[in-house]
Amino acid sequence: MKNNPLKKALYYLSFLSVYLPVYLLGLLPLSVSKGTLGKMLYFLSYRIFRYRYNVVLQNLSRALPTKSYAEIQQISKDFYRHLSLMILETTRLFSISSSSLLKKVTLSNVEMVMDYYEQKRNIIAVLGHYGNWEYLNILPAYLPFNVNAIYKPLSNPVMGKLIHHIRGRFGMRLIPANQALRYLLKQKDQPQMSLFIADQFPGINEDTKFDFLHQSTNMFNGAEKLSIATDAVVVYIDIKRKPDNCWEVGFSLITDAAKQTEEQQITRCFADKLQETIKAHPAYWLWSHKRWKVAV
Repeated sequence: MKNNPLKKALYYLSFLSVYLPVYLLGLLPLSVSKGTLGKMLYFLSYRIFRYRYNVVLQNLSRALPTKSYAEIQQISKDFYRHLSLMILETTRLFSISSSSLLKKVTLSNVEMVMDYYEQKRNIIAVLGHYGNWEYLNILPAYLPFNVNAIYKPLSNPVMGKLIHHIRGRFGMRLIPANQALRYLLKQKDQPQMSLFIADQFPGINEDTKFDFLHQSTNMFNGAEKLSIATDAVVVYIDIKRKPDNCWEVGFSLITDAAKQTEEQQITRCFADKLQETIKAHPAYWLWSHKRWKVAV
C-alpha cells in the first residue's frame, strides 16, 4: 500500500468513513447515547437482527447448565443490553478527555501492583473479554510506569487502526503478540505492565485444555510463557460495572514466582478466576464470540 497511491487513498477514505460517524456519535450527551440510542441499539440487535442469537443462546446453555430456560433467556437479554451500552461507551473513547475518563474508572488493590513496581518487577496482567475492557486504555494516566497491550493484529486494517487509536490515546503502547517476548526481554530492566486478553479461541492446534464453564476448552498459554521467560509477576484483572455505569478495575495475584510454577498452573489459575467472575455476573462476558468453534 505504501507504493500504491490509489490503495492508500482508498484506505484513508475507508478509515474516515468509519471514524467520523463514530467520533460524532461519541460526542452526543450521555442521556441520549445511553438512553434513547441504547434502547434502540438493544432493540435492533436483540429483537430485529438477532445478532448471533443462536451463538449466544448455545454458549449460555452449555456454560450454565444449572440455569433454567427462563434464566438463560433473561441473561441473554441482559447481555444484549450490556453489549449495546458497551458499544456506545466505546464510541466515547474517541473523544473523551483523560480527566473525564478518570472519573469513569476506579482501581482497587492497586497497592499490590505498586509494591511490585517498587521492587522493579515486570507485570503480566491477564483478563477476559468481560465488562468493557477498552476502558483500560486509561491505565497509563493512573500508573507511574509504562502500560502495554499485547494484541493479535486484526485482518481488517481499518478496524485495526481504529482500535489502535482508542487504546493508544492516553499513552498505552500496543505490541503485536509475535513481538512481545523480544520486546519484554529487551525492556526487562524497565518495570512495566503488559495486558493480555487471554480468553479468545486459540485455534485447534493449541494443546492447553481445561474444563472451563462445563466444557473442554482450548486456552491460550501465551501469557504463561511470557511470564516464565521474563520472570514477571502475573496478576488477574477483574472489571465490574458499578451502579452508576462506571467501571471498577480490580487486581488480584496469580503468582509472583512464575518460574517456579508447574506447567499450565498459571493458565489454569487465570481460567478459574475468569470463571468465577463470569458466574457472579454472567451478562457481562462476550457470549456472542464463537468461543467453542469445534468439539475439543
